[in-house]
Amino acid sequence: METILEFGIYWVIGLAFVGFCAGYIDAVAGGGGMLNLPALLFAGVPPVSALAVSKMSAIAGTVLAVVKYTLSRKVHWKTVTVAALPCLLASYLGGKAALLLSASVLAWAILACIPIALMIVLRDPVESDDTEIVDTPKTLMAITPIGFYDGILGPGTGTYMTIAVKKILKFNLLKATATIKPLNLLSNIGAAIAFILAGKVIWAIAIPMVIASSLGGWLGGHSAIKGGDAFIRRLLIVVLVTMLLANLYKMLFM
Repeated sequence: METILEFGIYWVIGLAFVGFCAGYIDAVAGGGGMLNLPALLFAGVPPVSALAVSKMSAIAGTVLAVVKYTLSRKVHWKTVTVAALPCLLASYLGGKAALLLSASVLAWAILACIPIALMIVLRDPVESDDTEIVDTPKTLMAITPIGFYDGILGPGTGTYMTIAVKKILKFNLLKATATIKPLNLLSNIGAAIAFILAGKVIWAIAIPMVIASSLGGWLGGHSAIKGGDAFIRRLLIVVLVTMLLANLYKMLFM
């Protein structure tokens, strides 16, 4: 089992800071994996273990964000209940489909999704909707395709879920963000269990990142609740533009 000394204390501290930032961003707008995964790879963590540690960190931050949003009564649990099982099933089918596609097709598919989401965010005005009615067909239409995306592609799942729930269910951004967190958490747990059972998690760096991500998730949830829709919308735009530039750079120069 790897120890902190094998990676260096400064690397561990740096990765913990990255975990904190990723947890914060995930809690507000999604997309924290864009920070975690490159940082872990840059630190010399093997790719599979980097995925495993990133997933553990993301789950920790999301758990605290869910707690924060729940205590503030922002999660629409009826929607979560309706969407949970279809989301998990769609994610599983997406994973199976990913095995049939080439890496280049997946890369272009990821790139194509980002400007569409960015256009929706830029064109959509900030709305407010406090409805408690559950429209099952619309809920499934909003969540199930993103669950499939999570399985077949993955990057930005939380961001896309937020946008879809806002657009289709007409939730305001705060309610959409809070509601998708439990669903995003569920879609990540299965992969985390698989990584743990396979012994791919490097706990010496995972534990500090988990703690830091938890703090970031709690603070991110607090900031989203305090800042409201306008704050979430601004961070969504930043996340989507960063995703677009990062993926373009990767495809053109790597």
